[in-house]
Amino acid sequence: MAMVRTERVTWGLRARLVSLLVGCVALLAAALWFFLPGRLDQLSARWSESRSLGIARLLGRLAAVPLDFDDSEAAAVILSDLQTAGGVRYALLSRPDGRPLATWGQVPEARPPADAAAGERAVTAGGLLHVAVPVVTRGGDRGALTVGFDLAELEERRAEARRIVALAAALLLGLAIPAALAIGAFTVAPLRRVTGVARRIAAGEASARTLLPAGRSDEVGALAQAFDTMLAKLFEQEDGIRRLNAELEGRVAARTGELEAANREIARRLDELTRTQAQLVTADRRITIGRLAAGVAHEINNPLAYVDGNLAFLGDEVRSLRAALAAGTAGPAGIAGGNGLVGPGRSLEEMAAAIDEARHGAGRVRHIVRGLKTYARSEGEATGPVSLRAALDGAIDMAGHEVRRRAQLVTRLGPLPVVLGHEVRLSQVFLNLLVNAAQAIPEGAVEANEVRVSAFTTGDGQAVVEVADSGAGIPPAVRERLFEPFFTTKPQGEGTGLGLSISRGLVEASGGRIEVESAVGRGSTFRVVLPPAPAVAAAATPAAAPTRHALARRRLLVVDDEPLVARALQRGLARDHDVVVETEAQAALDRLVADDLFDAILCDLQMPGMTGPAFREALARRSPATAGKVIFMTGGAMSEGAQRLLDAPGTVWLQKPIDFAELRRILHDRAS
Repeated sequence: MAMVRTERVTWGLRARLVSLLVGCVALLAAALWFFLPGRLDQLSARWSESRSLGIARLLGRLAAVPLDFDDSEAAAVILSDLQTAGGVRYALLSRPDGRPLATWGQVPEARPPADAAAGERAVTAGGLLHVAVPVVTRGGDRGALTVGFDLAELEERRAEARRIVALAAALLLGLAIPAALAIGAFTVAPLRRVTGVARRIAAGEASARTLLPAGRSDEVGALAQAFDTMLAKLFEQEDGIRRLNAELEGRVAARTGELEAANREIARRLDELTRTQAQLVTADRRITIGRLAAGVAHEINNPLAYVDGNLAFLGDEVRSLRAALAAGTAGPAGIAGGNGLVGPGRSLEEMAAAIDEARHGAGRVRHIVRGLKTYARSEGEATGPVSLRAALDGAIDMAGHEVRRRAQLVTRLGPLPVVLGHEVRLSQVFLNLLVNAAQAIPEGAVEANEVRVSAFTTGDGQAVVEVADSGAGIPPAVRERLFEPFFTTKPQGEGTGLGLSISRGLVEASGGRIEVESAVGRGSTFRVVLPPAPAVAAAATPAAAPTRHALARRRLLVVDDEPLVARALQRGLARDHDVVVETEAQAALDRLVADDLFDAILCDLQMPGMTGPAFREALARRSPATAGKVIFMTGGAMSEGAQRLLDAPGTVWLQKPIDFAELRRILHDRAS
């Protein structure tokens, strides 16, 4: 039974192949209709030319004997035989010198010249095909035979060939049309049915599988059967795929959880690494400050000495003046002092000078303390335009005493552009370089050594700071490892090996580089090169000199747990403003509940019981507008949370000791 079915299927396929071939023949006929006539024209032209050359060659061989004997009559007889050849119009036999020997027919004037040396050639002219062949005699002389053929006969044959081809193409096309219809009826329709069922199944209608024409005994039936078998396997595989997908989803979910946990662990470790790096930078800065503690103490003690002496002098003078005024011994001529009568001009001048010197010393101490607090605190990651000169000056101030114990400090500081970075971090770089330069020089020969600090701007706008020393220099082997973390040539306890490594990282974070030049016995030079910040012209514009703003008298509330600080602020501001002092935050809150008509509130950041931030939060809950008037004051040693508060937008704060000029500027800005 299976064998019979296979034969039927095979026969059906043959029938359809025959139909397909008929269609192909029709297409071939159409192709012949368009392309064969031109090809036939080419073949006819080649055939005519070949036939004409053959006739001319044969006649030329026969005419060789008359040409050899110069027998014109015999040559004419031979040429007259061309009248039996169809389409020949004339013939001309020429001697080797070109003179005619014999002719037949009407020789036209417009013909190719007889040239025995030119060889065979065929030329179309005047409606004729002129064929010329050489005629060689036994003596070796070369004549020429020219024969003219009528092209009209050739064209007639071409036209007849075109008609035959056109008729054949029409017949083929006539057969191709019913053949194409048969293919559509016997093959395309069943295939469309199978295609429609396949589309319904693909759209999710599995029941359409029963509509497949699997009962047909031809190729379509075989295709339907194969398709049905394939669908059965696909449905079976789909169930397996669903189970596999469910299993894979479970595994992916488990792996996803593992990956998320691993990513969280990586993020945690990266955060730890970032914090550790920041702590290393801060720790290196603090270690450097610790090494400079003795020098910093010396720098503070010097101004404290004359501050204390001048204040003692002022105290004595004020007490003497008060006693003289009480006893009535002071008159226009002078004031009785402890050491006798002193002229009033001289006494007041000395007191004024003592006050100026004490303020100058206090300013120096404040400058040093602010530098220490700046170096000691942790800073954020934000970068911005900073004054490189300010960073360099701060480092020189901090390291100056350490350098002067070993060498002369020479500075040549030219104009520098504004750069992108952290002022504290850049100061740390220069401080490390200055301390290293000082430690490269042994103590005991200050006059013979120097540490030279140079700063200038290159032609392309880059900032360059050089720190050079006259020490022993760095050997090449050591120079290659200078910037490795924890590498140091200093004795144990004097160096961590992190200074130069951290410095290079800080400089590169600002887009710059550190270079080193050294020669053994001749000292070393470290060079820091930094690119300028964008919009240098705007950033580098020098700030205007501070202006003492004329303010209307204002009401100020000072909240500070240190009574002496609060009283000093009250004295300093009382001439221009009405100042109320509270030494407890809660008492200040209670006062503001009863009376909130204050133009500004100066509040200490760190107070026992209630801190400055807590005070402002409590005040904001009662009166947000009043909380916006708070100006924080801090003496430093702040926590990270307090530092974030001060760095937040909208927060205004002052560093202790208070700079009254800066406070006046803030009050003026708030008033305007």
